[in-house]
Amino acid sequence: MTGGDADAGRSWRSAAGAWLGIGTAPGALVLGAQVAGRHGGALPVAVLAVGGAVMAALLVAQGRLGLAPPLGEGAGMAVLAPRYLPPVAERVFTALLAVAMAGWFGFNIGLGGAALAALAGLPDAGGVVLLTLPVVVLFAIGGRWNAVAVGTTLTAVALIVLVAVRLPPPESPVSLARDGPAALAADLAGYLGYVSVFAVRAPDFTAGLRRRADLAVCVALLVGPALAASVVGAGLAAAGGSADVVAVLSGPNGPHVAGLPVANLFVAASVVAPTLAAVHSGAFAVARFAPRLPRAGAALAVALPGAVLAALRVDRMLLDWLTVLAAALPALVPPMAAEAARRRRGGPARPVPTWAWAPGAAAAVALTLAGHAAAAPAGLALSAVMTLGDHLRHRIRS
Repeated sequence: MTGGDADAGRSWRSAAGAWLGIGTAPGALVLGAQVAGRHGGALPVAVLAVGGAVMAALLVAQGRLGLAPPLGEGAGMAVLAPRYLPPVAERVFTALLAVAMAGWFGFNIGLGGAALAALAGLPDAGGVVLLTLPVVVLFAIGGRWNAVAVGTTLTAVALIVLVAVRLPPPESPVSLARDGPAALAADLAGYLGYVSVFAVRAPDFTAGLRRRADLAVCVALLVGPALAASVVGAGLAAAGGSADVVAVLSGPNGPHVAGLPVANLFVAASVVAPTLAAVHSGAFAVARFAPRLPRAGAALAVALPGAVLAALRVDRMLLDWLTVLAAALPALVPPMAAEAARRRRGGPARPVPTWAWAPGAAAAVALTLAGHAAAAPAGLALSAVMTLGDHLRHRIRS
């Protein structure tokens, strides 16, 4: 997997690990539990349908840029960002992406390291070290971590099934309830936030894929399991009596959970794939500022600050900060997708105007800081409107 121009001929199998890993990450369980908590313990079907559709749309729109020519540009975001963004905007975006990836590294390793420490009887920092070292080595040697990611992800899938079977909810975890547009927008923000950072860097994981069908399979491998895991999370929260999924799985918060010590293994294994994906994109972002830095050095530039955050267990407090990043980044998707489509039709390349996405990003961040639950969808919608305005302006001029 490369961040620059990729050779044509890759299929979805070479990229499946990252997509499936995000779809089955523990965050999907937590998301389902928290959204269900707003609706009396059951996920509305409308939320799942609309949330899945928006997630898929973002992933397809941005992921298509990585497809092999002529369908896309056959490149990851480290190459695409300078092609599409003005220099200052590109530098700001790349720096923001590198920081976000270090943060996601810390979140995942903090969560998985604590679970590993519980299994081994070590302090949390010891579990962080045990998990960080093999992840960095796997990435540094290159070319082999996709199979590892697939393997750990399949283990996570099997354990999700085990949890669903062993801890069935007292009632159905889904419902046909409708709570109005405002509630739907607030719930949608959760699903948008869950996928937004990965969606922006989706070309890193589609670079060189040769067919639209390969992209479709990758998107399905993320969206389908994420929705299924969120349903399991809703059911688990109902069975354990708490929306804190990790605490319920780890026990002894409820009598139903005490017989599942394997839950800690699930948490530790399930963070491997999303952590590798974070190092992958973060290293390419770092390489943009330090092109002579070797692959291992770029990985360490992401992993070391991430490991410090993990050892401090900032996974307990980092989600609010990551939500701000998630609110800011998706606004870039509509103008980039529109510009890519224009270039595929033969139009001359031009930088994506900052005013087409910055207002949406700024509005989403401001609304998030103000505590508005629908901030991310609002910012994305504003970006789409500004992109349409830019398109109409050029049509009038021509």
